[in-house]
Amino acid sequence: FCSPSGDLLDYLLSLKRIDRKDGLLVTWYHAANKKREMEEALKSDVMALESDVTIEGYNTPSETGKPIMAHPPDIYSDNSLEEWLTAVLKSSDKAIKLDFKNIKTVGPSLDILVKASSGLNINRPVWLNADILNGPNVPINIAVNATRFLSLIQEKFPNCTVSTGWTTLYLPFFPHSTYTQKMVEKMHSLVGNLPQRITFPVRAVMVRPAWSHLSWLLSQSERYSLTLWQGKTDPVTVEDLLFIRNNSQPEQIYYDLYDPVLSQFKDMVFTSTRNSISTNQTKMNTK
Repeated sequence: FCSPSGDLLDYLLSLKRIDRKDGLLVTWYHAANKKREMEEALKSDVMALESDVTIEGYNTPSETGKPIMAHPPDIYSDNSLEEWLTAVLKSSDKAIKLDFKNIKTVGPSLDILVKASSGLNINRPVWLNADILNGPNVPINIAVNATRFLSLIQEKFPNCTVSTGWTTLYLPFFPHSTYTQKMVEKMHSLVGNLPQRITFPVRAVMVRPAWSHLSWLLSQSERYSLTLWQGKTDPVTVEDLLFIRNNSQPEQIYYDLYDPVLSQFKDMVFTSTRNSISTNQTKMNTK
């Protein structure tokens, strides 16, 4: 058994899906929203499902108030949150990450989570995600209301991991525009006193230039981690990922990234680890 607020790495260790506490070992499925995508994800060997929740017909005259699985600009889907949860909980042991794109969706969705937990027993980690602060290159406020998002979680479904990030826009002609100390201090002021584990989704291509600020954020609490994510055309490099890896602890960073960069990075890290273990064993045997 694992509580929805349980540590993801501890959970995967208990299932013997990983052999050590290392966020690089966790595998993700993006946008498991429509039934076909969800079913494909459930049949796969990924360890965690990332899915997007919005309100059916959001901001149109046909808005229903029903949480559905869809990524903007989509506002219709063949899969409701209730159906999605039932399928995932009954047919898999995969961890859950729900991504909220607007505040209107959060309350009704948490009510469904509460209902599901009483009927089906949510026996795996649940991450609740939203971009709650404006971040790099975003001149207008499109973030989910931070105060409301966090208070709804505490009120309705506090038994979770909170995932809070910044809205971002990557501009190739301003490649060094990134997270600032002011941004991370603002985030820490919002979540520092919460009881939950907190992971901060950060745009991977922007992390290395902002490392002094993000490492400061990580140092503020043992409950904190980073989840690196990637826009489909973001030029993330293996060198940048190695820099992050070499300046953090393995359990502090999750890598929700695309191939081929992710596979190349894993090959380099795990080959290096195997070689290091082999060298150490050889040294011990010769003593």
